[in-house]
Amino acid sequence: MKHLFLSFFILTILCTMAAHAQTPSTWRVGFGIDAGVSTSDAFKYALGADIRVQKDFTQHLSGTFTTGFSHFFEKDHFANYTQYGSPYNVIPVKLGVKYFVANNLYLGGEAGAGFAFEQWGTSFLWSPSVGLAFKNGIDLSLKYEDYTKDKATKNIALRLAYGFGARRLASHKTAGNGSKDLELGISINPGVNIESADNHILGGDVTLYKPLSDNVKFTVSAGYTHMFKSYYYSYGLTDAAGNNYINNNSTVKNVIPVKVGLRLYLADTFYLGGEAGVGFATKRNTSFVYTPSLGFQLKNGIDVGVKYDNYSSRLIQDALSVKLGYHFKLNK
Repeated sequence: MKHLFLSFFILTILCTMAAHAQTPSTWRVGFGIDAGVSTSDAFKYALGADIRVQKDFTQHLSGTFTTGFSHFFEKDHFANYTQYGSPYNVIPVKLGVKYFVANNLYLGGEAGAGFAFEQWGTSFLWSPSVGLAFKNGIDLSLKYEDYTKDKATKNIALRLAYGFGARRLASHKTAGNGSKDLELGISINPGVNIESADNHILGGDVTLYKPLSDNVKFTVSAGYTHMFKSYYYSYGLTDAAGNNYINNNSTVKNVIPVKVGLRLYLADTFYLGGEAGVGFATKRNTSFVYTPSLGFQLKNGIDVGVKYDNYSSRLIQDALSVKLGYHFKLNK
């Protein structure tokens, strides 16, 4: 899981470095829904929704980044499959490619990770597909999705999506038509623990934004996050003498993250972000933290997005949160 999001953070930086060499019209954003059937007897159907960012490299080849949410409906309350206990709810995060073999017909392939709730945990994910993409923005495809951690979590689904050129998202420059004004952002961030959806999380942060170009901003942020539940955690340790023993502790409830990062605007409002820093927690715990994000910043200052906070410490819970914020200009 950590390697995937570190890769995403590096990808954000690489996109930033190449931003001036890209043609804005080659970026596309799509919203899709998919419905399918499970290939195992433990589940019946699967239903999901996603958002996809697509970059056209050539006339025939495109790269994709996709994330969303999928739910597998259990069959007969898991009759004969009592080991599962709960439905499969998962957040897939994937990188992939599309290759157009004709004007509309394409072959696709994606790989990444699925972050599932409750006992399911994190799984490697791969997904081949074949589809038709039309000039009016409609994208229809048939895909096979395999969450490899368990043989029951696989499905064949039909995906219907609508995509549009990223520049159609709004009619203004995000950075203020060349403005280098500093911005101060304030947000609240409700969310859930990535390992247990019944543990709610509430946070807030203050972020300073410094435009580096029309579509890149440097960020410095600090905030506060509260986890409403803590968990008893046991793990093995080996001391300097080679003795093994079990350490028992509980996860912390309060964290102050301090981070720096970059925000890349792929369109006038749509952005990808990456941050890294230190989380200062109660009980004198500190942890490295990194945060990939995506969202929309509107002309009126409203900022709505989704972010994932990953802490390297076992005692600080990872969080998937919605970001609801507002930006103020400081150099008027």
